[in-house]
Amino acid sequence: MRITLKLFATFRRYLPPQAQGSAFELDVPSGACVADVLDPFAVPTDGAAVLLVNGRTAAPGQVLEEGDALAAFPAMAGG
Repeated sequence: MRITLKLFATFRRYLPPQAQGSAFELDVPSGACVADVLDPFAVPTDGAAVLLVNGRTAAPGQVLEEGDALAAFPAMAGG
């Protein structure tokens, strides 16, 4: 199935060379979860990352569906 992966801020360094801007499309196996997609790119999936699927907060174990947009960016702290 085909999804869009978007990586922002310092996570952009994990994008493959063929990526245009901060996003690219890729084929993943049916039943793949967020972590299955991010792990090969070495993108953190712990508390150091904010993960979104179609603009909604996602967990690393969330199963993706055809056409989903998975976004990841570094968590920020402030005060």
